[in-house]
Amino acid sequence: MRIILRDFWNFLKKPHSSQLPEVSTFKKTLHLFLALFVIRLISLVLEINAFRPLIRHLTGSEVARQYHSFDAVDFVVSALLIAPLVEEAAYRLGLRFHPVQTAISLGLVAFYWLPFGGTYSYTSLLSVAQLPGFYLMVFVSSVVGLTAYALFKIPYVGSQIAGKWNQQFGWIFYISSLLFGLMHVFNVREITWAVVVLAPVITFQQLVFGLFNGYVRMRYGFIQAVIQHALFNLLPVLIRFWS
Repeated sequence: MRIILRDFWNFLKKPHSSQLPEVSTFKKTLHLFLALFVIRLISLVLEINAFRPLIRHLTGSEVARQYHSFDAVDFVVSALLIAPLVEEAAYRLGLRFHPVQTAISLGLVAFYWLPFGGTYSYTSLLSVAQLPGFYLMVFVSSVVGLTAYALFKIPYVGSQIAGKWNQQFGWIFYISSLLFGLMHVFNVREITWAVVVLAPVITFQQLVFGLFNGYVRMRYGFIQAVIQHALFNLLPVLIRFWS
């Protein structure tokens, strides 16, 4: 676990896409989960003792989160399967440049950042299609993804983008992690200017997780990133059932 934490820190100092993913094993999955647990514990301590008091001081109240009421099976499937798979496809699948994978990621990122998009991962699977503008958002994100794919498949354009992608990978990695974390601000019940300004503080845990799982995707592959995302969501699921 200490080796993973040290390697994660070194990766953050200089993110790169040159190293091919290692083969994942059950032991490696467990070590990654333990490393993530330590990182999450540290970020939780910071949030409780520093960020929440700061938010209360600046806004005069706690941040109210959205609460969706739906049956247990739907909640488990959404939190442990749908959200990890779709969010990882949006923010991590395309990190290693590939015409298909990167186009899918760009289309899904567009979906999540359209109005209401950031809340869909936490909504009942049975009611998601009934939410405002769902089909229009699917259409727009499909246009974005297909347009990106068409451009990537033009030999000259694709090769130029691939070269720039690898050269500027550090920026791409951090922007992807930032967008992933900030997306979760849509889970706040009421979006005010104070919430917008404090978004990096409100979504601190998700920002940290975005960095870690970006590292996991590049070092150990996309499937491992999906698994770690599901394990990250497991704690809120257990708390929901316990309460």
